[in-house]
Amino acid sequence: MIRNVIFDFGAVLFHWDPHQIVASFTDSIDEQNLLLEDVFHHPDWLSLDRGTMLMAEVIPKFAARTGLTVSRMEDFFEHVLNSLVKIDETEELLYRLLDHHYSIYYLTNMSSAFFETLNERNNFISLFKGGVVSGKELMMKPDPEIFKLIIERYDLVPSDTLFIDVHEQNVNAAQALGFHTVQFELSASCFHLINKILDIN
Repeated sequence: MIRNVIFDFGAVLFHWDPHQIVASFTDSIDEQNLLLEDVFHHPDWLSLDRGTMLMAEVIPKFAARTGLTVSRMEDFFEHVLNSLVKIDETEELLYRLLDHHYSIYYLTNMSSAFFETLNERNNFISLFKGGVVSGKELMMKPDPEIFKLIIERYDLVPSDTLFIDVHEQNVNAAQALGFHTVQFELSASCFHLINKILDIN
């Protein structure tokens, strides 16, 4: 019987679309491609998420790599953060789960700085019983160790827990450890599937 639900943040609880983010930051196609390739798709972004590099370290590196000024890169990072807007349908799901007495947790690949700002801006995060942020733990999904960490920290039983994430590799890693899983997409059919699995129709 499922008693717990673990949510990813990006593209599950908060809108996350790098192509849309760069397009809304600059009209220059060249600059958009530069930000996608040399920021979002660069290993330093993963280091930021993993917590092995801090925001103060990566911003000058990204600026130097792209040829943008540090000020311009700081503006871009602020834009990225402001683009992480909550997904109303998923927030509504959280409240319904709580009404049905499920315990809710989060497991997100995200820098500590981004997480702390989102936590300040979004009161509903306080509804979670707890969670794990990659940037605080120096490990990331799909590494099995980060799943084992949330299991041990909150005394979770994978067979009693549904894990919801947008990335196939993360879903597969959770399945390998015995979690129930849903690969999330923002669609009525996906919410219907979650409702059916958790019997909250």
